[in-house]
Amino acid sequence: MAKWSHQYTLNTGLIVIGLLAILSSGASLFASKILVQEMTALAPGEIRDRADSQALRLIGLREVSDASAALLTGEEQYARAARLGSATVRDRVALLKTQIVDREGRALVDRIQLAERGYQEAFEQALRAPGGRPAVSAIAAVGSRGLALEQGLDALVAHVEPAAIAGLKAAGASEKQTRTVFDFITSVSIALAVILCVMLIVLINRTYREQTAARILAEEGQIRTTAALREEKAASHLKDEFLATVSHELRNPLAPILTWTQLLRSGTLEKEKSDRGLEVIERNVVSLSQLIDDLVDVSRVASGKFRLDVRPIDLIPVIRAAVESQRPASDAKQIRLQIVLDERAGLISGDSERLQQVMGNLLSNAVKFTAKGGSVQVTLGRAESHVEMGVSDSGIGIEAAFLPHVFEPFQQAMDGSMRRHGGLGLGLSIVRHIVELHGGEIIAESQGAGRGSRFTVKLPLLGTGEPTGASRSRHPWASDEIADVLLRRLDKIRVLLVDDEPTANEALQALLDSCGAEVRVAGSAAQALQTLDVWKPDVLISDIAMPGEDGYELIRKIRARSPEQGGSIPAAALTAYAKIEDRVKILAAGFQMYLSKPSDPSELIAVVGSLAARRRWTGAESPGTSSSSG
Repeated sequence: MAKWSHQYTLNTGLIVIGLLAILSSGASLFASKILVQEMTALAPGEIRDRADSQALRLIGLREVSDASAALLTGEEQYARAARLGSATVRDRVALLKTQIVDREGRALVDRIQLAERGYQEAFEQALRAPGGRPAVSAIAAVGSRGLALEQGLDALVAHVEPAAIAGLKAAGASEKQTRTVFDFITSVSIALAVILCVMLIVLINRTYREQTAARILAEEGQIRTTAALREEKAASHLKDEFLATVSHELRNPLAPILTWTQLLRSGTLEKEKSDRGLEVIERNVVSLSQLIDDLVDVSRVASGKFRLDVRPIDLIPVIRAAVESQRPASDAKQIRLQIVLDERAGLISGDSERLQQVMGNLLSNAVKFTAKGGSVQVTLGRAESHVEMGVSDSGIGIEAAFLPHVFEPFQQAMDGSMRRHGGLGLGLSIVRHIVELHGGEIIAESQGAGRGSRFTVKLPLLGTGEPTGASRSRHPWASDEIADVLLRRLDKIRVLLVDDEPTANEALQALLDSCGAEVRVAGSAAQALQTLDVWKPDVLISDIAMPGEDGYELIRKIRARSPEQGGSIPAAALTAYAKIEDRVKILAAGFQMYLSKPSDPSELIAVVGSLAARRRWTGAESPGTSSSSG
């Protein structure tokens, strides 16, 4: 549509300019004919000077008209007519010089001669414009010189007119009317032609193709810039989220390790609690080791250094080993773990240790995301030229919107401080990479939230081969020296612990119990609020990252209560989120102090004692007027 509009405007403009030029020439010829007829009707003696001056004027006007038409249309015939008219004007001026004897008349003739020469020079200069299209300023200059020529001719006619005024009265009215019409037509024609010429020059200089190319180029540049900014922003956000998640997941197991270690070194625990502490330490060290293994695997994947020890293997021992490694976790949650294996499935070519890692990760997720009393099924079967391993569960399922992203690194169905389950979000990404290195594929299926999920691994069959031995699991271990612990007493101080991690609560409760404090534990924000309704603690120690309602929401609801309902209780945040922004947000939410996981037991005891003392000193006034951090 835009292209048609440009072409239509160009064509219409050229037609209108041509019509205006023809109309102007016709009007000039018509006016000249009428005036000559009227002049010839008068006595030759009376009107000789007037006739000569009028004829000179008409020839000059014809020259101006032809020159204007030549400039506007660019046609050579009008230029030749203008040059012929200029020669005629010069001849007539030379003749009048010999006929007019008075000084004023001769001065007017000289003026006309100079004006005509200047007009002709301006006209010729305009015609020499590059491309044959004179500039608007050149056209204006020609018009100005033409106006000067017309004024000189009019002045000459007015000078000689008194001598024949009596004989010209009859033709005066007709001449004036004809000249007015001619001037109007000429002025309107020139004005419209100039306007259309300017429009045409602008439109021609900005053709449709150039405009389209420029617009497309600008749009493409804007799209690329916007996409680059969006990608950069997304990458920056993903990096921040990843670092925060890594910090959280590393600090969470470190907290009970440090607490139980220092308790064990203090020598104040009974044997039963000491054994429990060692069990917690071992479990969290294994968790840390798995996190580190995942980070190392992701680094190898990113750098292209992920390698497999490929050999013919039977998948049944691999699957059984993975199942047995997850048996304690499934038994603890009373989850029915069903195994359906086809003994004739066949051999494959692969790395038994890495494939055990695949099944272990899928089973671990199935157990973790299945509620107590649920079921998990592991299958192995043959399908044409490949074998299929499947892990299905009756757990929380996967939302349809998240299902396409389930194998992407650092992805979890809920991010931030309200994540329901721990982990870096790397396991399934690593699983997919291992499966693809084996020439297979993995498929995730789910009917939606609360309807369970199924993961199917497809691996190509091997014609013949011998199974390899059992795979070996290796975990790095680290040791560090921990200083002796000197803990102050917290006799008769009531402390409410809020954390969704049972092991963390257990470790902190044991620590505070050993110092004489009276401790109650809440596994969520809702349980903490229920406890406050029936029990008035002296100090609140709360985690920030909790499912459902996090620590920020808990402290807001507590601060909205009256002092009698526990609204003024001194509170400290104990969390694995350790950025400066987190600390500012925590203190602004209503906590008095801030402790990073893993916290030093001595420091934690000191914070509890300080907050309890502050409550006694202020008489249980509304807190929030001071802020410090441990």
